[in-house]
Amino acid sequence: MSRAPIVVHPVSPDRPDALVGLWVAGRVEQGASLEAASRYAADGRIASALARSEVHAFVATRDDVPLGYVVLIDRIFGLSDTTELAIDQLYVTKEARRQGVARQLLTAVVAQAERMGSERIISNVPAQDREANRYFARLGFGSAVTRRVTTTAQLRRKVLGGADVSTFENVLRRRRTLRAQRSARSASA
Repeated sequence: MSRAPIVVHPVSPDRPDALVGLWVAGRVEQGASLEAASRYAADGRIASALARSEVHAFVATRDDVPLGYVVLIDRIFGLSDTTELAIDQLYVTKEARRQGVARQLLTAVVAQAERMGSERIISNVPAQDREANRYFARLGFGSAVTRRVTTTAQLRRKVLGGADVSTFENVLRRRRTLRAQRSARSASA
């Protein structure tokens, strides 16, 4: 008996149900709590993201059972004058891995890139995910950049030494420090 074929469907912003369920499963697999992932999905952020014109999503199913998804973003990066298509997320359920689901999803990626006239496809793969990195390398994806990420607060602390951006506040803080040092010296004298 042969298996039913894998079918890939675009996800509509007004019908993100299959994507939402898979997204929650993927987040839980990555270590998020089911409650946190479900709350994030329930507040409409996924539908909101899908409503943006540069975001495209596809879900792979077999016999109407969702097996995996891919989320794409098309845009011009940096000073480049050509649009590039970025695979922002690719997820296949554990039960459906090694059955051609990712290949079918990537076929939809190629078709989307060709519709857009994009000559390059980029994949955002977590550095620590060895399996995904090997998979994309086998498909011809090379390492073009190392993408380093930090929070705004962390960069502010490192660049400004914990100081606020406001110069006026920096002057006031310095004056208070100097006054406190003077009064400590005069009290000890």
